[in-house]
Amino acid sequence: MSLDLLLMIFYVCLIGAMIGSFSGLVPGIHVNTLAAIILAFNGTLESLVSNIVPDHYAPIMLACMVVSAAVVHSATDFVPSIFFGVPDPENTLNIMPGHKMLLEGHGMVAIRCAAIGSIVGAFTSIALSVPMYHLLSNGLGHYLDSLTIGILVSVLALMVFKERRGRRILGLALICTSGALGCITMSMELPFTNIFGMEPESMFPMLSGLFGIPALLISSPSGNVPPQEDEEKIPISPIAGLKGTLTGSIIGWYPGVTSSCGASVAGSVFGDEDQRGYISMISSIGTSATMFTFIALAVSGKERSGIMTVINEMLHGVSITPMSETFTAIMIAMAIASILAYVIMIKSGQIMCRMIEYVDVSKLNISILILMIVLTIAFTGYWGLVLLLACTLLGLVPVVFDTNRMHMTGCLIVPVLLFKLGLM
Repeated sequence: MSLDLLLMIFYVCLIGAMIGSFSGLVPGIHVNTLAAIILAFNGTLESLVSNIVPDHYAPIMLACMVVSAAVVHSATDFVPSIFFGVPDPENTLNIMPGHKMLLEGHGMVAIRCAAIGSIVGAFTSIALSVPMYHLLSNGLGHYLDSLTIGILVSVLALMVFKERRGRRILGLALICTSGALGCITMSMELPFTNIFGMEPESMFPMLSGLFGIPALLISSPSGNVPPQEDEEKIPISPIAGLKGTLTGSIIGWYPGVTSSCGASVAGSVFGDEDQRGYISMISSIGTSATMFTFIALAVSGKERSGIMTVINEMLHGVSITPMSETFTAIMIAMAIASILAYVIMIKSGQIMCRMIEYVDVSKLNISILILMIVLTIAFTGYWGLVLLLACTLLGLVPVVFDTNRMHMTGCLIVPVLLFKLGLM
């Protein structure tokens, strides 16, 4: 691979990192929303890049840019999840580990743990990419496919049985109800519209309602966050990140299984982590799953995430094998993007830690809430607003009844399961 091509990969990774930073640091923007926006401008982007590089390299450069955006988004998405929607300290059952560390004055430590998990997940995944490709293409892929229904049912069952006694029936009901909303959303039966002329992004109101807005609504009304301390030294060993990589290598093959579900499964297999370990592991799962969904695309040609749909569309059937320039370029892009993501996470975390002491967090949460409503109308029209309201009401149920919010991931797992069963 020539030096000019390496420099071009670096430049497009910088562009991708800027896109991923924006989408990751702005609360409420899901990676699928990012994918839909990029896909809408695919033709324009390819024309622009073709003016800079030879035509046959344009799709590869665009794919590298998208991979960079996805990796950086996956990592930086953790930053707003720490600082926004912080619940009242009294509401202990609904405090996530990152929020708990923030309320203890260790928000920056949580960011460092996530950054370490992300970069460990990225580089371990890159090191395993070629062996995983050969394993998956020589029988393991077909074997994992045969387990899909069993794996998805097991994940759902695990979520129910990890719930406290007396809350399991409610947990099952939440999985089924969120699953029904997911089926309605993904079947596009509602007459969604998009003011930009793109395909309506129906996932946006669903995910914002089930996860984003409830977190904002239950946030502490005082908006008081203590001064944040930082530990310049490495606050966590790479072990949790390695566990996350192993988990991400599996869930990357199965669509619908989120990082939080993967962390729950990993906790059952490896034992539960402390706060720092959990944060590092879930960050590693998210980053490594991005890598392994690409390996899954290379092996099977199947798109198991919105980002991989975009990459497949851009590559126009270009060969993706470990010996191809495409594969090598994307591995290099992932390595560059993971380093950029680490730096961006640390810098943005430090800025947020300084701001959080002077900014009225409750007013900031209201601003984010308004932004989500505006984006919902823009991406899906007024029917999207109806879906947002329905999902928000459902998303508040775990808060009111002290159940695990992970049950809301039924909105993704149940439709995939029904599709595999031939019922959708």
